[in-house]
Amino acid sequence: LVRKGNPKGIKDWDDLVKPGVSVVVANPKTSGGARWAYLAAYGYALKKNNNDDAKARDFITRLYKNVPVLDSGARGSTVTFAERGVGDVLLSWENEAYLVEAEFGKGKFDTVFPSLSILAEPPVAVVDKVVDKRGTRKVAQAYLEYLYSPEGQEIAAHNYYRPIDPKVAAKYASKFPKLSLFTIDDTFGGWKNAQKTHFSDGGVFDKIYQPGAK
Repeated sequence: LVRKGNPKGIKDWDDLVKPGVSVVVANPKTSGGARWAYLAAYGYALKKNNNDDAKARDFITRLYKNVPVLDSGARGSTVTFAERGVGDVLLSWENEAYLVEAEFGKGKFDTVFPSLSILAEPPVAVVDKVVDKRGTRKVAQAYLEYLYSPEGQEIAAHNYYRPIDPKVAAKYASKFPKLSLFTIDDTFGGWKNAQKTHFSDGGVFDKIYQPGAK
């Protein structure tokens, strides 16, 4: 998400590492959305550089040098960017970018879709020990299944989440630009491996991010 008119000319990930560009994003150590943003940028750098990890690390290091503040959550970053006016570009969930205009003022921002990003699929699950303890298995299962029903998918699309139901997706195709996406499994070996390598204590993020460093 950028300011109206895109004054810094942000078109793709490479523009985020340029001098003088201020990037707002949450802390991937504390925010799930920020982890997706980090992995999207890192994955882009890997794909661009024939999976050269050293070049990807250099890219992500330069990107986070342009981050003036790391909020603890994605919502906090949205407020920092949209309400407080900090930064030139916000790395955000796609649906959050759409919602910003509705909440903070239509016509104040532009949405930029990168040439490549990551397929973000936050999980939903019935937790056996919780539903069995509370006697809520039936309603929890019904809710989970409803999410994937045509009606549930319509609600998702209406709130700017990409539906996976083919008929609903076709209906809202004009709302969601086609994107080139990679997955966390094919690029990072799954969440468990990505968490250990990049976000655990002493991981890649701890090594590349130094608060206040320029």
